[in-house]
Amino acid sequence: MKTSSWFILALGALFVFGELVLAISLFRLQVLNVADSRESQEIQTIRRVRVPGLRGRILDCKNRVLAECRPSYCISCNLEEFQRRGAPSNTVAAIDAAIENVATALDLKRQINIRQIERHLRTASAIPLIAWRDLDARTFARFCERLDEFPGFIDHVEAERTYPYGSLAAHVLGYTGRGNAGDPERDPVYFSEKDMMGRSGVESYYNRFLAGVTGERRIRVDARGFRPTKARQTMLEEAGDGGMAPADGLDLHLTLDIKIQADVERELHSVTGACVVLNPRNGAVLALASAPTFDPNSCVPYLSPEVYASLTNAPAKRGQNRAVNEGYAPGSTFKPITALAGLSTGWMPEDEYNCTGVYRLGDLRLHCWNRYGHSYVNIRQALEQSCNTFFCNLGTAIGSNAVIKAAQAFGLGSRTGIDLGGEYAGVVPDDEWKRRWYNEPWYPGDTCQMCIGQGMLLVTPLQMAVVAATLANGGDIYRPFLYDREHLSAPKPVRRIPFARDDIELVRRGMKDVVDLGTGRSIAIRTDPEVTPNGRHRRYKLNVDCGGKTGTAEIGRGETKRKNTWIIAFAPFDKPTVAIAMVVERGESGGKTVAPRVHNVLAGIFGENEISAVYATSSSLEGRD
Repeated sequence: MKTSSWFILALGALFVFGELVLAISLFRLQVLNVADSRESQEIQTIRRVRVPGLRGRILDCKNRVLAECRPSYCISCNLEEFQRRGAPSNTVAAIDAAIENVATALDLKRQINIRQIERHLRTASAIPLIAWRDLDARTFARFCERLDEFPGFIDHVEAERTYPYGSLAAHVLGYTGRGNAGDPERDPVYFSEKDMMGRSGVESYYNRFLAGVTGERRIRVDARGFRPTKARQTMLEEAGDGGMAPADGLDLHLTLDIKIQADVERELHSVTGACVVLNPRNGAVLALASAPTFDPNSCVPYLSPEVYASLTNAPAKRGQNRAVNEGYAPGSTFKPITALAGLSTGWMPEDEYNCTGVYRLGDLRLHCWNRYGHSYVNIRQALEQSCNTFFCNLGTAIGSNAVIKAAQAFGLGSRTGIDLGGEYAGVVPDDEWKRRWYNEPWYPGDTCQMCIGQGMLLVTPLQMAVVAATLANGGDIYRPFLYDREHLSAPKPVRRIPFARDDIELVRRGMKDVVDLGTGRSIAIRTDPEVTPNGRHRRYKLNVDCGGKTGTAEIGRGETKRKNTWIIAFAPFDKPTVAIAMVVERGESGGKTVAPRVHNVLAGIFGENEISAVYATSSSLEGRD
């Protein structure tokens, strides 16, 4: 009897313990682990679709629209309407046949092939497949009128990027493409309507600013990953609970003035080169151009292999922004920096050097552009006449370190920090740099070459525009910028160049002499090539005084020898509001090739007036350097 009682008690305890374990397991499953169970269910039955917001516009300084979104008329296919039993290839064949039927009925050229159908079915079967995009309004209307004839197909409109001015400011704006916003490996329940993403220019640099906030739509799928069949049901009607509406991107206001930009690009038409126009009072970029250029509309919505080749293949390299990421020897436009280096180390403004047309340093012979020489010239006259031998002698006298420090003080050899991306820092060579790259020591001839802007020295047109702007405003260096943030806070100088104000003013006066009397006279005066009935050429003069410097850099040797031609300038001289740097590859000289182009840009800003005409047989006013 006693043994039987213990057995019943033990059996009861075991039963109670089992009930307790079962209760705890149910509590964990139904209460504690409900989130995990729900997530597992969602992975099986719910698909979340990223929905991008409308991309913001890009505008110039006067609110002219440079980039915006336009409607793109599309025809999509709901894959669930064409499910077939058996292998997935049966479904692919059914979809392909249906698309071919629509193409035949509407006389449309197919935009997708069977491999694209297979890929979409494998990776994103829950969302419609876009069979045609960017249809013209007439074709889209014909499809909508006959919608009942094409079960499983729907019409919809999506946003597409457009650039109203075509190729104008293409290297600043960049272009957009389509890309996935999510990471399928980290979040396999996400699909994505292809986001519009910036690929270059400010479209890329300010992509998050322009793109806004991506929303989310949730849809329920069956065991095979398809939506439940609902004939001709759009994605908007399919929206599930728990979604989030997208937020549109913000408008981006640039400092560009599209009128100045158009003038600059007109002057670069049919040549290879670049130009940057800055406001020297704050660093705002008024124009930035590279030639040859491209039309960003040709890159939308996808970059075809043909267009990509045209952007990257040499020699044109239309996609390369030569103003920001191409290095050039600056030629004589570097001489104002050499002049300041000399003045800061004890060279006096009245000190003279006798230019005989050639500078001799050991076995080295460096020729002046004036083969007969300039005779005795001081530093201001040497700037006016762009005397090579004077600056070679000056560089030898003060040493390479003084010139290198002066160049670095202007920011050469470092990125300016412009909000564009892909910027090239350039090269200010020294002994260490030459040993590292050429395994050779620094020679005195290297100093001579650098002092006249040749040799291993490399700069970008943007950097030289900063140099021009710094000389224009009297010594303050501003970081160039494109996003117009001046309404938030006035830009402040990054630093000031370490030279005396009197020395800077002397160099500025020398640059004014270049335009008034020297190699850059074509910056101030334009001679009309047309001959009047009385055998004269009309001449036009800028309405403002300006300062400038010409430059011609010889590149290569033998058959590959060529010249890159330069101008840096600023205007008006006393209170500058514009600083400009322009380079044209394979030109004749800065005075002949570039100066007339810079004149036309400045004339578009400040105007010009006709002055006395000259006879057609008169000598040219264009400088040689």
